[in-house]
Amino acid sequence: MHKFAILFSILLSIVAYYLNNEVIFEVAKLLSDILISLLKLISLPLVFLSIVSTISGLKDSIKIKTLVKKTLFYTLLTTIIAASVALSFYLLINPARKNFISNKIESMNDSNHNYFLYLKSLIPSNFVQVFLENNIIGSILIAFLMGGAIISLPPKKQDILHQIFSALFDALLKISQGLLKFIPLAVWSFITCFLHELKGGSEFYSLLWYLACIMSANFLQAFLILPLLMWYKGISPVQTLRGVTLALTLAFFSKSSSATLPTTIDCVQNKLKVPKTLSSFILPMCTTINMNACAAFILITVMFVAEMNGHTFSLSEMFIWIFLATGAAIGNAGVPMGCYFMTASYLVSMNVPLYIMGLILPIYTIIDMFETAINVWSDVCVTQIINKECKGET
Repeated sequence: MHKFAILFSILLSIVAYYLNNEVIFEVAKLLSDILISLLKLISLPLVFLSIVSTISGLKDSIKIKTLVKKTLFYTLLTTIIAASVALSFYLLINPARKNFISNKIESMNDSNHNYFLYLKSLIPSNFVQVFLENNIIGSILIAFLMGGAIISLPPKKQDILHQIFSALFDALLKISQGLLKFIPLAVWSFITCFLHELKGGSEFYSLLWYLACIMSANFLQAFLILPLLMWYKGISPVQTLRGVTLALTLAFFSKSSSATLPTTIDCVQNKLKVPKTLSSFILPMCTTINMNACAAFILITVMFVAEMNGHTFSLSEMFIWIFLATGAAIGNAGVPMGCYFMTASYLVSMNVPLYIMGLILPIYTIIDMFETAINVWSDVCVTQIINKECKGET
């Protein structure tokens, strides 16, 4: 029903465009402004609480510490690689080529200086100010510091704070789930506004290149990078794929790695013969923080939307975005349409208009299906590698 509503909204926005009625455009502009404000309202605290509740849930013991270190290492490694692959494809395909070329010379003059001043201004000196200024990077920094401090506390205090932050996170998720009911309205308003301001058809052409960029980066990560990493560790990628085909199929159609988790654990334990003590710990943790495809989506989408709106990035800025996308992907735990909200948060903090995000929204369902399957596949690969290393240590 939701998919038909979105399709109907797209058709209505096309009709509104051809009617060329100024009142309709004004209504669409009002609704889009309201929806953008609501995105600003929930996106930053959602990101903050997501990261804190995730990190604060980690338990402390010598064995678990070892597993956590290994899991975090391979999670960071694969996610950074995924973001780097995404950047490579973005530079190769250059989906926003029209705006990128026309503004490139203008932005090179003082780009590095201004960007590093901007980064310096993002380091928070006031807890409340971070949220007042919608400082997404500052909130992520505080979230990691807060989460790290919580897991160093005695178990009783850690559990109390974890429950508090998890409860706040769940409450905010309810709000975000309520907002998702207005997706058809958001699609109509964003696309109507975008069509009204459209100068030509090159933006749609760029959108196709954008989709090709996302899919190419994700497929290379899934079918080359991760299998090569397993092969390097002496693990058969083909055998691993056969063992978790059911879990990957469920992940693809459900678009939820959390909902797929029981099936993933069952496949890994019974078909790949990974001990329960390892799989029952590593997979839930990976499901929460191992988001390879999300890192690719965030990096490519932020750059695409920003450049389509006249912003440009130097190579040094693009390199920094590899780590920003990695941090955002790790903090993307369990949020419905989490990558979309996270990307919107970054764009809002950069004062970039979100109309093009409205065009991406209808195809995000397709992107999300592949993203979820690739994220689960990455979880399985990390679990296999850690299992192999643990066997070598015993």
